Amino acid sequence: MELPVKNPPHVVPDYSLTGDVLSYSRCSRSYRYYNGSSLPPSRPVQLWYGEFIHGMMESCYRLWKERGDELPFPLACAPLDRQGGIAPPDDLDPLDLRAIGWPIEQALAREGKLPRSFDARASAYRRADAAVNRIGPHLFPLVEAAERTVIGSRTHSADNDQVGRGARYILRGIVDVLGHVQLSRADEDNPIVSAIAREFPDLPPEYEIIVDYKGSRRPPLSTDPRSDWLLGEWQVQTYAWLRSRQPDALPVVAGVLVYVSELAPGGKEMRSLRTEIANARTDVAPLPGSHDLRSVEAWAAGTEPNLTPEFMMRRALRVLPVTQDSMQDATGQIDRVVASIEACVASERQVHAIKQVWDANSQSEDSCAACDFRAGCEGNLARGDDGEPEA
Repeated sequence: MELPVKNPPHVVPDYSLTGDVLSYSRCSRSYRYYNGSSLPPSRPVQLWYGEFIHGMMESCYRLWKERGDELPFPLACAPLDRQGGIAPPDDLDPLDLRAIGWPIEQALAREGKLPRSFDARASAYRRADAAVNRIGPHLFPLVEAAERTVIGSRTHSADNDQVGRGARYILRGIVDVLGHVQLSRADEDNPIVSAIAREFPDLPPEYEIIVDYKGSRRPPLSTDPRSDWLLGEWQVQTYAWLRSRQPDALPVVAGVLVYVSELAPGGKEMRSLRTEIANARTDVAPLPGSHDLRSVEAWAAGTEPNLTPEFMMRRALRVLPVTQDSMQDATGQIDRVVASIEACVASERQVHAIKQVWDANSQSEDSCAACDFRAGCEGNLARGDDGEPEA
């Protein structure tokens, strides 16, 4: 008796905006290597640093929900012991950021996600301290839903039917949602409300605003479709589109990106800011003759930046208006990235050679320096420097 041949199961690729789409856009070969043999649909390739910051903000928001105004801002953060491993001291206050961060580190470790070095871990706690204590008191009262998963399906243009993959894919992400009721009750001097009000003098009666955190600094202005400036904008617009597909959503009028490193700038941030001001490549620069401009110009390596809290907050908050056209344009850009990934998947299955298919196209020295596969990579922009990227 002749048995019929069973057709292969139809796979709908599942993409994370940060873990897949943005990672591939920054360096397609690094994305492929970190995925190992698990090509899309894959586990998101999310770095420890970003997940740690998100986890700290969510945990501290939950504490604020439980304790309200009794949560004693600013929360302390005990210093890390270079020789003491990653466990916190036994006598740590439960409200110390070290004690709050420890379960997050444990959860990430169970997923095989660890900080690259002591310096990277210390930098993450320093930025988490700034985010929780400087943004948290203003942001937490505005949040209607924390760490809300947004998900939807879309089509892309890659023709992969010959390898059993259709044109449809699933896209997902996680955002905080700010509600119009909470925003309307907020104090006028709330810097987040002020930033939104500058962009939207007239808001509709009911609306939502989505928030996402970036562990990085505010990127320079750029028209390069692979730049962090445009990728961040497309990410927020796509999150807004995904949120609008959820049954309980109100119209999303804006997205807010929070660049956490701007709240605790280090040497790399100060050098980059000085260069971008000189070349008119930043949208948030200090006013001529201001204290902040003098501080940037006078800053010397090894010294603490002397910027005003107001200027650092302006650098940290990026408000992006959301419209039907902006969402359509951004999601179209994301569709093209997914189509490119799918084309690489199909091509690798034919030629069986990673380097011939996945380009080493990173434009960031820090990304190359942090990549475990930089040795022998012709695209490594940090040749001759095997050290850690600067925190």
